[in-house]
Amino acid sequence: MFAEVVVDVPAVKAAKPFHYGVPERLLGSVRVGSAVVVPFGGRRLVGYVVGFVEAPDVAKVKDILEVASEAAPLPEDMMALATWMTRRYLCLPAEAIAQMFPVAVRQRKASVKTQALIELAVSSEEARAFVAEVARRAPRQAEVVRALLEGKQPALAAEGFGSSSPPRPPHHPGSPPGSHRGSDFAVRTSPDAVRALIRKGIVASRRVEVLRSPFSETSWSPTRQGGRAPLRLTPDQEKAVSAICEALDSPRPKPILLHGVTASGKTEVYMRAIEAVLARARSAIVLVPEIALTPQLAGTFHERFGRAVALLHSRLSVGERYDEWRRAERGDARIVLGARSAVFAPVESLGLVVVDEEHENSYKQEESPRYHAREVACERARAAGCPCVLGSATPSVESFYRARMGEYDYVPLTTRVEMRPLPAVEIVDMREELTQGNRSIFSRALSRAIRERLARREQAILFLNRRGHSTFVLCRECGHALRCPECDVALTYHAEEGRMRCHYCSHEETVPETCPKCGSTYIRYFGAGTEKIEREVMRLFPQARVVRMDLDTTRTKRAHENIVNRFRSGEYDILVGTQMVAKGHDFPGVTLVGVVSADTCLNLPDYKAGERTFQLLTQVAGRAGRGATPGQVIVQTYAPDHYAVQRARDHDYLGFYEEEARARRDLLYPPFVHLVLVVASGEDADGVERYARSLGASLRVAARSPDPCRPGPAPGGPATAAPADVRVLGPSPCAMRRVKRLYRWQVLLKGSPVESVTGVVRRGLAACPAPPRGIMVQVDVDPESVL
Repeated sequence: MFAEVVVDVPAVKAAKPFHYGVPERLLGSVRVGSAVVVPFGGRRLVGYVVGFVEAPDVAKVKDILEVASEAAPLPEDMMALATWMTRRYLCLPAEAIAQMFPVAVRQRKASVKTQALIELAVSSEEARAFVAEVARRAPRQAEVVRALLEGKQPALAAEGFGSSSPPRPPHHPGSPPGSHRGSDFAVRTSPDAVRALIRKGIVASRRVEVLRSPFSETSWSPTRQGGRAPLRLTPDQEKAVSAICEALDSPRPKPILLHGVTASGKTEVYMRAIEAVLARARSAIVLVPEIALTPQLAGTFHERFGRAVALLHSRLSVGERYDEWRRAERGDARIVLGARSAVFAPVESLGLVVVDEEHENSYKQEESPRYHAREVACERARAAGCPCVLGSATPSVESFYRARMGEYDYVPLTTRVEMRPLPAVEIVDMREELTQGNRSIFSRALSRAIRERLARREQAILFLNRRGHSTFVLCRECGHALRCPECDVALTYHAEEGRMRCHYCSHEETVPETCPKCGSTYIRYFGAGTEKIEREVMRLFPQARVVRMDLDTTRTKRAHENIVNRFRSGEYDILVGTQMVAKGHDFPGVTLVGVVSADTCLNLPDYKAGERTFQLLTQVAGRAGRGATPGQVIVQTYAPDHYAVQRARDHDYLGFYEEEARARRDLLYPPFVHLVLVVASGEDADGVERYARSLGASLRVAARSPDPCRPGPAPGGPATAAPADVRVLGPSPCAMRRVKRLYRWQVLLKGSPVESVTGVVRRGLAACPAPPRGIMVQVDVDPESVL
């Protein structure tokens, strides 16, 4: 038998399976779904076994070199999910399968961390007698034996026995035999004392696995695990839990849209449903959109479920992710909590998938495979015969439409817990502020509200979805704006570093003393980001304790967690941040939310601009008034009459949906059609344009060809296929025409069902000549943005 292996190479020519021999030493290890290391074009690459054949398709067959990790092969259901992703998102099979494995396997860095465990090799009586005998002449040896008698593990120096932080004793709840977590130990000794005891036969040493845990004492303490008492449910919560539990016992449950206003207790509903899942001896996956939310939710889940929870997200080290993935695979962790990639967690007997804040665009992966975790979650749940719960205070237009069409079950949570009121929202027209002579970043109403909160020792959040200090740097003499040399975008000024930075390619420059175009010294800074807001708050309110949370302040490990915990504990009065502060966080002390500008994405040339504005305003407003004191929200805008702003002020999701859906129906945008965005890019501007025009022509021909998804009767003959109902728009330059030195042209396709649109793309790409060297083609099915 020969193995069919898809190699993890991002090239269409390498998409087909290649045949490899299975050496005798690997016969028991290589199966369908195995990650293996194979020779490929002079390199050693990771590939994935997708099948076996009796005869290879080449005369000279190379052998598989090794299995990539100790992890079990992917089960049949995960291989089926990878096949579905390949069809749905037009990606390579290896790209889809690779998502199912941790990065340690894909990068061939999978390894198990071990440490030395010291154990008594004699009875307790013999050990005590030994201690009494050598206490004076060999006190260190006696100390080691005494520690072992007391159930403690001596902390050894690194040389000879491994790390200086040895593992716990082997009776840790929730850990498999032979695996341990690192810990602190009161007794420290030297390897020499242990070696002497081993020679005398008093102790023995063996190496054991040490689990690299991602949980710090700030987010989880072993003394609190599994001890949090469930909260009393509201009537709406009881109905929601009942609906989910009923779906758990249904053979073919629909996805459930849990539409709950902010602070309505969706997390408690999730945990009650998971309790029911565990009672049925099944497992659960919980997805969150932002890594910033993971530590907070992880702490909450650990307090309820203890070490049954595993954590998966990209901020963990490679070793931590590998160990957490293996805990889930072994069944030691029945609940997996994490960001987008956690949807592929290797849990057994999947009973529930939860997608929290399902509307968030961060669930869409930006590189291939460009999957949407919400859609993958629904497909995985469908295949497992379990419900997928989609939770949000501001459901995506697509999800709410599906609920109305009966594709999803709809469960509302209409009130906050403890009947707390939704915050009052005030809209400030910044045009009027300017007319009245106020040129400050802050309106008079917002400045007054901040002053009042500081006087009452309450907390406030100031939100601006733009980082940096100034959005662009301009010469006042000639009007030249300093731009990125590799992208079609202005450079953002970061005052802390004193440098300008491109937020697309990370190019950096110092601010010139004179204009590079005209030589003038009149260089000025325009626009505002979170860094400028922070400085302005500190200038206007010097008594305030201010902290900022954006990408620039959260680059280090656990930075999100530290900022959130310190703000929640009251160390800071004001939190300034981007969309990181707008969702999921529970700050009982916050009574004021100020939206510095509601217009940052409102006027973007993107069909989801209004939806994103409404969602951000509603979500950030929901951070106010979650404690005993009612909240207030002040929204500053130059477009106070826009329906997204007006509906957010009124907490009117249904009114927003009706207006947004009406516009999308008229203009043929989702949820009424599916979109596929095909982008050609390369450093040769003319070459990219020529190829994009050729590709557009091929796609138009494919759209007119028979579509297997649209059968139609032929006059006087057998049934045949009708042309696809697909519109092809373009090609045209992308809104951001140049990014990272690459010129970009796009073709946008609209149609329904999604299989018809992807079929047109597949046929069009096959008919179009291969792109010239240096030109790449990217396909994004159901893109979150068309910019």
